[in-house]
Amino acid sequence: MARPYIEFIQTQNVDWAVQPDGTEIKRLNVDPDDGEETYLLRYPAGFDAPDHGPEDRAEEYLVLDGSIAVDGREQRYHCYGFTPRGESAGSRRMRDGATLIVFRYGRHDPNSATGMTDAIALDPVSIPWDMSPSVAHIAHLRLARKVLRLGPNDSSRTFLLIGLPHGVPAQAEMPAEIHDHFEEMFMLQGQMWTPEGLIRPGAYFYRPPEIIHGPHVSEAGFFQIMRAGANYVRTKWTHPMPLPIGQSYAPKIPSGTPESWVREWSGTAPY
Repeated sequence: MARPYIEFIQTQNVDWAVQPDGTEIKRLNVDPDDGEETYLLRYPAGFDAPDHGPEDRAEEYLVLDGSIAVDGREQRYHCYGFTPRGESAGSRRMRDGATLIVFRYGRHDPNSATGMTDAIALDPVSIPWDMSPSVAHIAHLRLARKVLRLGPNDSSRTFLLIGLPHGVPAQAEMPAEIHDHFEEMFMLQGQMWTPEGLIRPGAYFYRPPEIIHGPHVSEAGFFQIMRAGANYVRTKWTHPMPLPIGQSYAPKIPSGTPESWVREWSGTAPY
C-alpha cells in the first residue's frame, strides 16, 4: 500500500494524541504496510528517556522549536538528525521541551539501512545557501537551498528551501510540474499560492510520483523543509496554466480524512 496523496493540510487542524511515554504526536501521513510515515512530535519539559537500542526504521528529524539532547548532543532550533535503520537513535533528554517534525523510512527500504548510509547530526546554520539559478520556469521564486542529506543510489534528498518575497512572474500563465519521484513538504515560514489555495506556516503535503502540481507563486516569500525521492529533482513541464493568486482552499486528500483536518486556516492576525 502506497502513502496517500495529500495536498495540502494545515497541521494546526490536526489534534495532538498523547503517547504512553508522555510525548504528543500528530501523524500526518502513513504507509501501514511498510511503516513509512511523517509526524510532528512534541516532547514535554523534563522528558528523559534512555537509549532504546537499534531502530526498526530510519529516523530523520528537524527541530521546530525548543531543544533536545540526543545522546548528550544538544540539538536546537532547526538542527537536523538522521539515524539509519539498525542503529540506535540514542537517549533523549530535555529541560524545557521541544517539537520535531519526524520522517520515518520504510522497514524494508534498503537505502536507509546501516551499512548503506551514515548517521547525521548537524546545525544547518553552518551550511551555506546554494543560490545557483533555477530553471527559467521557476526563476521568479528566486530559490536558495541547503541540502541536509542525499540518500545512496539516487534514493532521496532532504533539503531546506527558501524563496524570496515578490516571487511572481510578469506573465499571467506558467507551466505546472511533474516528477517521477515523490515530493514532501512542511512549511516553516512564509506563504505560497498553489492551485489548492494559500500554503501558510504549518502546511504539509505529500505527492506520490507523476502528480501534476503548480504553478506556484509567492508574494510574501517562504521557508520550508522538503524531501524528494531522488538526489536531484527531475521535472517535466506541462502546458501553461493560470497563476493561482487568490485561489480558494481546495485540498486533495484521501477518503476517510477527518473533516477537521481540512478546515481553511487563517491563523492569528499579526497586527
